[in-house]
Amino acid sequence: MTVSSAVQHALNHVTEEHYTLQADRSKLPQTSAPEIIATMLDLLQVRPGQRILEIGTGSGYSTALLSHLVGEQGHITSLDIDPSLTRRAEQRLRADGRTNVTLLTDNGVASAPVTAPVDGIIAWATVERIPAAWTRQTLPGAVIVTPASVTDLAKTFLVIRARRGEHDRALTADRLLRAGFVEATPHTVEQWIIPPHRVDALTHDDDGRPWWMSATWLRSSDTTSGQDLLHRLISDSRQEPGPLTAQHNAEDFYTYLLALGPKELTTAALGEPLWRIGAATPTGIALITQHEAHHQVAAGDNSAADLLAGWARQWRDLGEPGLNQLRPQLHAVKGEWEVRIVPPAPDTGSAT
Repeated sequence: MTVSSAVQHALNHVTEEHYTLQADRSKLPQTSAPEIIATMLDLLQVRPGQRILEIGTGSGYSTALLSHLVGEQGHITSLDIDPSLTRRAEQRLRADGRTNVTLLTDNGVASAPVTAPVDGIIAWATVERIPAAWTRQTLPGAVIVTPASVTDLAKTFLVIRARRGEHDRALTADRLLRAGFVEATPHTVEQWIIPPHRVDALTHDDDGRPWWMSATWLRSSDTTSGQDLLHRLISDSRQEPGPLTAQHNAEDFYTYLLALGPKELTTAALGEPLWRIGAATPTGIALITQHEAHHQVAAGDNSAADLLAGWARQWRDLGEPGLNQLRPQLHAVKGEWEVRIVPPAPDTGSAT
């Protein structure tokens, strides 16, 4: 991991364990991986004296790093929807001598209750769209770093860096990062096994474990195709070779699928926290994980497996593009900003 000297200096001067460890020495669940925190702070490009809004206080570790980055002349406003977390973080921050921080209990999506415009916003929860409240609370040229949904399916998100225009509130995006975060919700959520948004079919197995799937074609269907596919996965799934080999980069293929976004694209979880991606039709389903694509779980006929194999061929034909070859694009929707990913165009060759 390579980060700026300013972020590295903050990492060296803030004790992670002070914030992330609980009384029994276990790690607080609402704690992001330190390398992801550092990388996202690097993308935010914080400077001394700035005012930053943080969405998702969590343990308070990232808040402390932000406090260090802005210095005594800067200020951090940090929000969390869980009052127990804001109380805990405030105690840790005060004990650490961090006096340039204001902590509030709020989800920060419908509104961003800061008293003055900010130079940047960083979020640790996935938004469906970048909220209008954020652009209203930012100064011209402000940077926003947040995980955001990039398709209309559950659990399909990337971290994006966006900038507000110098003369208007329009946003443009220039960077992407793969990282996993829970979804932003208006209320505290007690469980995260079932996503709070965009689940189109849900059932439970005999042990009570939830199995769900998300597919846009199910939303226009009056059939029970989704339930049928889930029951087939429970009772008659099969393990098969996947569309790629172990030598291929499955994460790059996963990101390409998010950009490609065909109507048969599907996300699902099979009675476990791990979610999968793949293809589904009314008669078949085939799923891989974002980290492994050399084997797949399938049920029904081969229609979905054939689609998934076809998408893999397209990806290989394009030269196996990864995150650096994909481009984020923002669309204004009712004052908010929808994030989509643009896949690389096929090489049609030079005219002769």
